[in-house]
Amino acid sequence: MARKPPAPTFRSEMGAAERFAALYRSNQRSMGMFDPVTTKVRVERRAHTITDFELHLAGEIGTGAVPIMDDDCCFWGAIDVDNHGESEDVPLAPIDEIIRAQNLPLLPCRSKRGGVHIYAFFVKAVPASRVQRMLGAWIARLGIRAGTNHVTKIELFPKQTVIRSQASGGKQLGNWINLPYIGGDDTQRYAFRNGNRLSLAEFLDLAEKLRITTEDVATAVANEHPGAPPCIQRLMADGTTIGNRNEALFNITIYMRRAFPTEFVDKAREANASVFDKSLPRSEALRTIASAGRPDYMYRCNEDPMRSLCDRPTCLTRKFGISSEDADRLATTEAIPPFSDMVMYVSEPVRWEMAIDGVRVTNIATRDLLEWRRMREIIAERLVRLVPTIKDQEWSRILGPLMQGARKIDTPDDAGVSGLIRDRLREFAAKTNLMSHGKNPDDRLALLRGLPCVQIVNANGLDERCVIFRGQDFINYLKRTRSEELKGANLWMAVKDLGVQHTKMRVGDQTVNVWTIPVKMVLGQNMVPIKFKSEL
Repeated sequence: MARKPPAPTFRSEMGAAERFAALYRSNQRSMGMFDPVTTKVRVERRAHTITDFELHLAGEIGTGAVPIMDDDCCFWGAIDVDNHGESEDVPLAPIDEIIRAQNLPLLPCRSKRGGVHIYAFFVKAVPASRVQRMLGAWIARLGIRAGTNHVTKIELFPKQTVIRSQASGGKQLGNWINLPYIGGDDTQRYAFRNGNRLSLAEFLDLAEKLRITTEDVATAVANEHPGAPPCIQRLMADGTTIGNRNEALFNITIYMRRAFPTEFVDKAREANASVFDKSLPRSEALRTIASAGRPDYMYRCNEDPMRSLCDRPTCLTRKFGISSEDADRLATTEAIPPFSDMVMYVSEPVRWEMAIDGVRVTNIATRDLLEWRRMREIIAERLVRLVPTIKDQEWSRILGPLMQGARKIDTPDDAGVSGLIRDRLREFAAKTNLMSHGKNPDDRLALLRGLPCVQIVNANGLDERCVIFRGQDFINYLKRTRSEELKGANLWMAVKDLGVQHTKMRVGDQTVNVWTIPVKMVLGQNMVPIKFKSEL
């Protein structure tokens, strides 16, 4: 049986216009048109046709294309380096030299006014957000900056990462960019490679050869940062979601600090600009970078997005990956149960509640919450579980986001310690005759028996009937009623807000320190809830 003839190659099947159209597959809802005679431009709301590209390559009409498709993906992208207002062209040769030296999949072309359009072409459609990240990273590697070498402005195409089509109820048209090779070989918008301007055929051959896949991008990042942990390589190639930017930048900075100790701040700032769809604001990025720049900080492998990208066995072999000591510390941290759903009960004192490994743990005092040693005791007592010792610094890192997201719940005033103290103070004061006129000094002898009494006390220039008592006697009463929640200065501050004052009084032949509270306060005529500074 005779063999079938070989299938025709991609190139032999297609003419120049078809190959050009395949490279610049663009949005089907709009296109740019340029008249070389009148130099006027316009937007047409339709898709390109092969005729459009044939006329473009013939020099009869110029066309521009929108790289972002209605599915928010692109088959190509461009870095637009403008020289508007400059008398000289942006030099192509230095850009091409850097591209070739770094083996970047880019092809520079002179633009209509002497700027440069640097193109990247993709085998398959790539999300526009990812194309922007890649182009942004390549700008940094090319060292192109506005204000140098006749460059006045730098733009990325696609300009949008999301576009609303008419089918989805929107009317947004993407931004278009003029395409090269208007007039074919007789053009001023030519590609440049290795010191030479390329013919149309040479451009098509090289552009098709340079087309890349997303896997090529990941490989390029790995080649550029061979000593980085696998998770960092993935982050720098793929980016991450908006909610994970701080954590991602923190870990990228740790890598940059280890790999480039004298320039890690600039490297981290460049990563912030190129890795994320939307960069962190400058001040926020600098705070994160400064925090991660501390020499005692290491990768936070147990936090997303790092946790989902982790390849620990490989990381241990990388020059700037985790060490065996780091791995031991991480193993300890991984034994810590997960904490979630924190609640702050606004009372006096404040109490906290959270889920620890899915179990609700309530009535946690603030001082217990802030110290890992105390939290270990709580977990041991309530979950019957022994957890490892970690540094308070590590616990603070875990606790910070929990407290920031805590729900706040107000509690009734009488449910707090202040309400309890007020009730107990009223009970204790009622152990004397509240209807006494308070003028008999002999009534003060009750103080020596641990009981309160009523006496006239001069306060602020006015005589007022007050219940007087010794502070220690009231504290002992709290103990007997199992109500001792505040001690020392904290107890005094609680009762002070209820109108209690401190003075000295003669009892028999001795001077006694006493606390006083107006009888009307005890009777509830002016008894009001305590207002703390946070409530004012």
